[in-house]
Amino acid sequence: MTATRPFDTPEGLVTTAKSTVRVIDGEPSQGGSTWNVPVTPAGAYLAIEQDLDGDMMRRVAYVTVPDVPAMSYSELLFNRGNGEGGTEPYWWTLASSGEFPPEAIDGDLGIDPVTGDVWRYNA
Repeated sequence: MTATRPFDTPEGLVTTAKSTVRVIDGEPSQGGSTWNVPVTPAGAYLAIEQDLDGDMMRRVAYVTVPDVPAMSYSELLFNRGNGEGGTEPYWWTLASSGEFPPEAIDGDLGIDPVTGDVWRYNA
């Protein structure tokens, strides 16, 4: 996980240095403790990469962390908006060009509110 830009939190500065977290049986931990992620301010995202059993590293998503008591790892992966994540594709409001923002991930949907056109994002 890497922050797209440094930002301050009450606990200290979050930098753009890479942080490694282990996810076992859906539970993320760091150094044997529960993984706590600071709330991201407007304009900052966390880039998450997954290494599946050492086979390959791939960027999964740019996510925002809302100010909520807890989220599952799956909810975090689907949280590119301002609210809590979920398991359904994220809907983006797009202009007629159909261009998705950089934080979109495979399977997200985009809609042009004027024409009603819908696009599916594929990286």
